Amino acid sequence: MLRRPAIAVLIALLLAIVVGAAGYFLLVGPKKGQVDKVQKDIEATNAKIQEQQNTFKQLTDIKNRSAEFEAELATLQAKIPQQPELPSLIRNIQTAADLRTGAGLPWLSFTPSDIAAGTAGVSSYIFTMRVAGFYDQVVDLIYRLERMQRAIVISSVTMGPTTSILDLPYSANYGLVSCDISAKTFTFTSSNTAPSTPTSTPSTTGSTPSSTPASTPTSTP
Repeated sequence: MLRRPAIAVLIALLLAIVVGAAGYFLLVGPKKGQVDKVQKDIEATNAKIQEQQNTFKQLTDIKNRSAEFEAELATLQAKIPQQPELPSLIRNIQTAADLRTGAGLPWLSFTPSDIAAGTAGVSSYIFTMRVAGFYDQVVDLIYRLERMQRAIVISSVTMGPTTSILDLPYSANYGLVSCDISAKTFTFTSSNTAPSTPTSTPSTTGSTPSSTPASTPTSTP
């Protein structure tokens, strides 16, 4: 049988436990919840700060490399221009075929086709041209076309012997050839722009890129 002092001690101990538990749930518990909430807010804020710092770093990197990006954009626009830019294409081909500084071939004809809408905002149009000269000159011109800064894809090449260039007769012993070239080039177009025919098409039939050929070809086989 417990003595009264012992019972009093137990009662006091139980009361202390009950009071402590009540104090925890009434005072400490809510404070702890607030502390946890504040901690989560701090973590979320730190995450946003880190995200903004990463974004700032990326923007700074883009700014520092803007000249590089502009150069890459200029190179891309040179390969695939925004507009058909047929006159500049013709000038580039004239340079490649020039009698003095290029492959040394006169043009017999040049014909561009309508623009064909493509995918991803890139359209294309085919052009055909006929040249005549020695075989190695024709091959040189094809290589020059493929190495142009502007993107040109040679689709087909048809070659055969000829004894006349620009209505001038030549001996079959020269081994001259005429060549029909079909190629494709590209242009960027917006999705709301309907394809159209390239404008400012000059007449090149019966003319040469920069000078009149001599009575005999400019090179020997």
